[in-house]
Amino acid sequence: MRAFIAKFPVLSFVALALSYQFAVVGFTWWRLDGGHDLDGDETAHMVFRLRAFGPLVIAVLLTMLLEGRNGLRNLFGSFFNWKVGAQWYALAFSWKFVFTYVGVIALLVLGIRDWPGWGAGKGPTGLVHAAEAMVGNLPFIIGIALVEETAWMKYCVTRLQERYSAFLSCLLVGMCWGLWYLPMLLVGEGVPDGYPWPVFLLSMTCLTILLGWTYNMTHSGTVLLIMQIVSNCAFFLIPVLPAWHHGDATYVTSFVAVNFLSALTIVAVFGWRELGTRPRARWSDGLKRTAEEEEPVSQPVTA
Repeated sequence: MRAFIAKFPVLSFVALALSYQFAVVGFTWWRLDGGHDLDGDETAHMVFRLRAFGPLVIAVLLTMLLEGRNGLRNLFGSFFNWKVGAQWYALAFSWKFVFTYVGVIALLVLGIRDWPGWGAGKGPTGLVHAAEAMVGNLPFIIGIALVEETAWMKYCVTRLQERYSAFLSCLLVGMCWGLWYLPMLLVGEGVPDGYPWPVFLLSMTCLTILLGWTYNMTHSGTVLLIMQIVSNCAFFLIPVLPAWHHGDATYVTSFVAVNFLSALTIVAVFGWRELGTRPRARWSDGLKRTAEEEEPVSQPVTA
C-alpha cells in the first residue's frame, strides 16, 4: 500500500478525498430524508460542516506516511514565506473584486444586464447586514482557505509539478477540486444556489491556474491563503450570485468569463510548462530545504 501511495500520491489523495466527501454528503442526504433543511438537523449540520476539513486530514496523514516530520514541515512551511513584493499582496486582496466588476461592467457596456449595485443586500443597511454575515462566518472561511491551499495547492499541485507541466498539473487538480463540490448538489449546500455546475467547474479550474501561477512566482503560501480568503468572502459583499437575481446566473458567469480570460493570458504570457518566470515549484524543493536546515553544522577542529 505504501509503495502505491508513494508512486501515486496525488491520485491516492484524490481517491480518498472524493470517497470521503461522497460518504459524508451521502450520510447527510440520508439524515435529511432527501428534502429537509440542513439547519433543521443539528447532527447533519455538524457532520456536513466538519467534512470540509477532510482533505487537510488526508493530506497530513499521507505526508506523514511518505515523508514524516520533514514532509509536514514542507506541507505547511510556505505559509511562513510572507516576504514577497507588495504587488502580490495587492493582487491577493483585490483580485476577485476586480475580476467581478470587470465582468459586470462588460455586461453593462454590451447592454446585456443592468448595473447590479456596488454592494449586496437590500435597502440602506443591506450591505451592513451582508458584512455582518461575512464576519460571522469568517473563522470557518479562514479554516476552509487553510484546508484548500494546503491540500489542493501545496500537496497536490507541487507534487504533480514534479512530473508534469505546471499547466497540466493545475488543470488536473482544478478539475478534481471542482469535483469535490459535486456531491453537495445532493443536499443543496456548499455551492451557491443557481450556480451552473459546468460554470462552477470552469471557475475552479481557472482559479487553480491563477493560484498555481502566483505560487510558482512567489512560493508564498501566505499570499495564496489571502487570495482564497478573499475569494470566499467577496460574494458575501458583491451582488452577483443567482440568489440575488431570481436565479439569473448571468452576473456570476461574467466573473467566470473574466477568470477564464485571465487563465488564458497567464498561460500565453508565462508559458504552459512553468507558469512563471522561474522553474515551477516542486514538492521536492521544499524537502531539500527542510533537510538542509536540519543538518548539523560541523564545528572546525582546533588544536
